[in-house]
Amino acid sequence: GAGIACLGRPITSSLWLARVMANAGRPLLEGDVILSGALGPMAGVSRGDVVEARINGLGTVRATFAAD
Repeated sequence: GAGIACLGRPITSSLWLARVMANAGRPLLEGDVILSGALGPMAGVSRGDVVEARINGLGTVRATFAAD
């Protein structure tokens, strides 16, 4: 889907997330990653997992979650 489908504008969903996280006692911190225009499902990860994403026209990115 398009980012506009998420609360009208991607920045609106980012502000909503910041408020919810702050109210939960876990405010967003410098370096936190927000995918404000990503409307796909979330996937859980655990220590030791390797996650790879391929985006047509852009390439591939891989993240390894440290086991320790």
